Amino acid sequence: TVKLPRPFVKAGLRPLAFVLLPAAFVFVTVDACDESTKASGRKPALTKGLGSFTVLGTPKSKAAALKGTAVTTLSERVLIRGQKLTVVQGNIINITADAIVHPTGTSLSMSGEVAGGQELRDALSQAAKTKSLTNVGDVMITDAPNLSASHLIHVNSPTWNAGTQEQCITELDKATLNILTLADEKGLTSVALPSISSGNAGFPKQTAAQTILAALSKYFRQTATTNLQQVFFVLYDAESVNVYTTELQRMVE
Repeated sequence: TVKLPRPFVKAGLRPLAFVLLPAAFVFVTVDACDESTKASGRKPALTKGLGSFTVLGTPKSKAAALKGTAVTTLSERVLIRGQKLTVVQGNIINITADAIVHPTGTSLSMSGEVAGGQELRDALSQAAKTKSLTNVGDVMITDAPNLSASHLIHVNSPTWNAGTQEQCITELDKATLNILTLADEKGLTSVALPSISSGNAGFPKQTAAQTILAALSKYFRQTATTNLQQVFFVLYDAESVNVYTTELQRMVE
């Protein structure tokens, strides 16, 4: 991780964890905007791109930048029914999966430079005309042009509120179940999730991990037949990695 450049500090931005990639290409995995940003529909200052796949800077070759980025497997567990849950560290857009989960707010609007380029912007613009993520937990699926995954599953992810903790946990449980249900409806066999809601959305990392893993366990336990065989948890900071690795081993099926 690196410190924010001086102009960013002067702008009053909160520090974020930066993942350093080749070709001066920096991706920041951002969960969802804070509550005020979500409500207004505005994007965080000085960021460009697609929510959790925010890009700062423009590489000479996107393809070269993406190709050289490694993803490391850190922990794995196979459930009783055969589904594989894998904790990996790296940039989520480099995961090979049927779908990447994109935590967002109510809007799919994009601006600036993004990994998927104009084709991805066009796909999201078209999708936004037919459906919206009106309520927390709502999900929708789009194509993912120029990414390693075939699809993006967008979810209106919940924001933590210490005064309504139980409601927040219920919303995250619902959001996770909705993601899995949609993936199954579309016949997908693998999905990649970031640490939903534990970034700027404010969930304590352990609470978010426990809630998401419990929802996964419940889904696979209660679903008679499922196409899903692989779930990746794609993380970038050491704390999230440690939390998910620990909670994955503790998870009750």
